[in-house]
Amino acid sequence: MLNFASLEAQYAQFVPQAKKFGFFPGTPRELSAIVRGYHLVRPKSRNYQEPGEICWVYVPPEQERNKGNDYIVVVWTTKREEGFVTSDQGWVIILNGKNEKVYTSAPFVRTNENFFEDLLKEARVARWRVFYRPFHCEKFMLLARGKYLKSRFWQCREHPHVRDHNRRFDDLRKPLPPEEQSARDKKRSQRRSRRERVREKGGDPFTALKKRIKHPWVKKQITAEPRF
Repeated sequence: MLNFASLEAQYAQFVPQAKKFGFFPGTPRELSAIVRGYHLVRPKSRNYQEPGEICWVYVPPEQERNKGNDYIVVVWTTKREEGFVTSDQGWVIILNGKNEKVYTSAPFVRTNENFFEDLLKEARVARWRVFYRPFHCEKFMLLARGKYLKSRFWQCREHPHVRDHNRRFDDLRKPLPPEEQSARDKKRSQRRSRRERVREKGGDPFTALKKRIKHPWVKKQITAEPRF
């Protein structure tokens, strides 16, 4: 059983670090539009998941927004004002100006004392990608789905089918700091190793992901206003 008092201490450390990197608590409107399921109806298999009440949002600088960078980063957990739920998870999400998800990290499940630390690391990488969103053909590029599950790449808005105009997900105007990139490379290597072990045993490493895709959350007919 996890120590909830310890989690409160972790969260108390998370808050100033999140603010340091430009994240701020979501507004009441964002809490309604973003946190509470994005106006989605959960499938029956996920009725056990409890909604959160707190999210942290990163918005790029005004100069970038004026040029058309409408992406924002949302850090969401199932933490509530009065404490934590019994089964907590977290996600780092990138939304466009219409509050549509263009990227979602793998879910973080609260299983150890590094929950908020790991969540913040992922949030910093997402922030970096939004802050240094590539500018190509006089417009900001779009995050597009790649050939493989969970793969994403930067796609030219003006010439989406011209390969020379598209970029890898990490090929930004400015690369990640060496220590950040090293940590991500290590994490990806570990994921590849785990997937290989599953395949060697005759399993499918993407079973859970495919199940989530097959039984998605259904969108309600509610239009959420963008932040800016």
